[in-house]
This record gives sequence, C-alpha cells and structure tokens, in this order.
Amino acid sequence: MRAAFCTGPQSIDLRDVPSPQVTRDAFVVQVHACGICGSDLHCYRGGAPPPPVCLGHEICGLVTAGSDGLTAGEAVVVEPLIACGACARCRAGEPNLCPTLRILGTTAAGGFADAVAVPASSVYRLPPGLDLDTAMLAEPLAVAVHAAHIAAVALGDEVLVLGGGTIGLLAAFAAARSGARVRVSARYPHQRSMALALGAAAVIEAERAAVLDAAVREPPDVVLESVGGAADTLDLALRTVRPGGRIVALGKFTQSIMLHPLRFLMKEVHLVSSMTYSRRDARPDFVTALSFLVRERDLLARLITHRVPLVEIANGFALAADKSSRAIKVAVTVAASG
Repeated sequence: MRAAFCTGPQSIDLRDVPSPQVTRDAFVVQVHACGICGSDLHCYRGGAPPPPVCLGHEICGLVTAGSDGLTAGEAVVVEPLIACGACARCRAGEPNLCPTLRILGTTAAGGFADAVAVPASSVYRLPPGLDLDTAMLAEPLAVAVHAAHIAAVALGDEVLVLGGGTIGLLAAFAAARSGARVRVSARYPHQRSMALALGAAAVIEAERAAVLDAAVREPPDVVLESVGGAADTLDLALRTVRPGGRIVALGKFTQSIMLHPLRFLMKEVHLVSSMTYSRRDARPDFVTALSFLVRERDLLARLITHRVPLVEIANGFALAADKSSRAIKVAVTVAASG
C-alpha cells in the first residue's frame, strides 16, 4: 500500500509499504481522509525532526473487519493515542498522559496511507448526521474542546485566542460555545473572517502592539495560546491576561520558552499546558467534538479549504504551509485518490 513520509524540509515521499494486519487488539481502518496538522508542518518546515513513521493523525475511514460491536465497512473516526490502558493515568481517564504513550503519525504509523492499524479502544463510530468528509475535523476539535475544559471557560468570561490557524479557530469556537466572549488575534484576512463566522466577537491584528493595546482596554480572563513554534506568544499571553487569570498553552513550541519571572509571580497567573484530549469527564473530549460536528456540520466544514488526493500529498503540504493560498485545513483524501 501507499504511505507518505516526511524525509526533510519541504520533502514528502510517497512509498510502497506492507499493509497493516488486523490483530486481537487493533482494527485496520481504510483511510478516507486525513488532515494536515500544524505539528506535521513543523516537520515539513524543518522546525522539528521528521518522525521515522508515516505522518497523519487526523484520521477517518472505514473499518475493514468487524469486532467489538463494529461491522466491516462501518464509518469511524480515530483517536490517535496508543496508551497502555493499565497505568494510573490511563485508569484516571488520561491516556494522553500515559508514560508509554505513542501517537499515530508521530511514533506509530499514521493516516497518510491507504490503511492504518488502530487500537480498538481508539475508534469512535460516526454518529448519525455526520459524513466522513467532515469527520476528519473531530481530532483537532477534540484538542480545542480539551483546552476549553482545562481553562474552565464559563459564561461571561473574556477569552483571548492567540493564533488564527485551525486549532486557534476551533479553540475560539469551543470557548464561544461555552458562553465566553471571544477575541482572536489572526494574521491573515481569511483567518479573521473565519474566526467571526465561528463565533468570535472580535478579531485583532496579530502584531504584538495591537494585541497589547486591546488587552489594556479589555484584559482577558483566559488566554488560549495556539501559535507555538518559535513565537513569543506565551510571554504575550502573560502580559495580556488579567491578574489571577488563566493561560492554556496549546501551541507546539520548538524552542525554550522565556517568561518574565517577576511578572509571572506578581500576576498570580494559572498557567497550564494542554496535551491533546482526555476521557476524564463523563463525556470524553472526542465525544463532545463529534456532537459539535453533528450540530454545526456545515459551519465547521468551512474550515476544510482544500482537498488533495494522496498521490498529490506533497502539493497538499505546500498549500498548507503557504498562507497566501488562503488555506486553513488541507485534507488528504485517500479513498478518493484511486
């Protein structure tokens, strides 16, 4: 079968590899679509070493053989975490914090391929009213849902989202659906218009001075940082959040983070990182994400701005990396690529 690997900066290689096999503990999912994520782009841009496995963790498709209540050909989305299931963190509903955690597309073969082996515990049946073309968004939306939960976003909160990529936009959506008034800092016009469509009350130019000026006038209770990379946005979050406020770090930083220690002390800020999604609550973050997708499918589907077949995945990465293309989410449509 075909599988895509990042082999260096701006280099995506489509190879022939052995097909995965069904086991007692794992399904094989015939991939319908898989989204290009910001963490994939870090490797593509040379900001992080490429993994030795096939990329892709925003996966949906069809199971190839029935088991555990699913029938062959049934449509599913994939939670790409491979946890032990037995440690204290797993038992607490936190497989994302498992000491032996592996992640599809990072430390295990991912979804930019014709098929992928998936732990049985990581497969969610597609709910009625949701199609596979949109279901690919479940994984990034679950990331945003988890961040809103960690931040304890509540009715009437003033929330600032730093970054207008897919995760930032979905974080704004999740915070707005929690009753917050949301502002988003975004660099590009297509990101700003999408933020407003998803429920943001206002958008701010991404320049540091503009964000600081807006925060002086209306200090946020919560800042959700979604930029990462080499940006100084965590320091910006500390500068903008109100005293006693909450900061959630969503972005994947590729270098050490610098914070002003006295400012951090004097503001008594709650700073926490957000690692993917969990099952701590009665409803796992993935289930909440799927329910949002069912209720607001047409709106959320607008985030998928480009679709490319697997044979053109290199072009898909180039599109996703080039913001002048007006790309937000680029989907690699595997099943439709022939």
